Amino acid sequence: MLPSPALGLHLTYIGCEGVLVRSASGAVIIDGLFGPEADGYHTPPAEALASVRSAQPPFDQVDVVLATHFHEDHFDAGAVAQYLRASERTRFASSRQAVGLLLAAAPELRDRAIAVDAPEGERVHHDFAGVTAEAFGLSHGKVNYGDVQHLGWVVTLAGRSLVHLGDGIIDEKTLRRAGLIDAAIDVGVLPFWFLTYPFGKRLVASAFRPRAIFACHVRLHEREQVVSEIASWIPAAVPLVEPLASYEIDESGSIRRIP
Repeated sequence: MLPSPALGLHLTYIGCEGVLVRSASGAVIIDGLFGPEADGYHTPPAEALASVRSAQPPFDQVDVVLATHFHEDHFDAGAVAQYLRASERTRFASSRQAVGLLLAAAPELRDRAIAVDAPEGERVHHDFAGVTAEAFGLSHGKVNYGDVQHLGWVVTLAGRSLVHLGDGIIDEKTLRRAGLIDAAIDVGVLPFWFLTYPFGKRLVASAFRPRAIFACHVRLHEREQVVSEIASWIPAAVPLVEPLASYEIDESGSIRRIP
């Protein structure tokens, strides 16, 4: 069980790119209700994953579940449907492709699912109780995956901002259009290539630098190399490789592991 979020912003790593973020004002799950394609990444044991999907504490009392796109290592229609049935207060928002898959599996959830159409770099605003979520289009790939509707998310809880980029490519033009270049961002949940690829490192070093950085989407066989590379460049950044680990982020951007 997490301590009271009144002390700060809390992030719990679920697995792959999935996180639960909680503050005094509300809570959100992003990319945390994934399917079997996530098995090549860091994921929790089956019993723990079942607790997440059935909205058991500390994964209860969530205002909205967000997904960046419909790929199964980020979204699973059955898992999302199970969660929404277990937590009647929770809504779901994602791309039209993901919402279409959810409603094909669970049409009775139509009133609680929001399909977001967001052009690249254009932020689309939604409010969910204590959570503000803004989606913007961010390419998954200009050649491969060019047909995937992929969203970046800017989430605000209790005045604190968090950016989750899913599987987004390193695209300075789109991030600038979304207002994220030279912006004050409290927390970034970034795919690890933003911290290991030369162009990503240059962007983070010069113009796109959240106060607190978490790196995700690390494959099991890449763990040692990626963790070492990140530690040698930004020691304060936290690679998300331990499912169910929880962290507190204070207003300065310092990250503390919660025992």
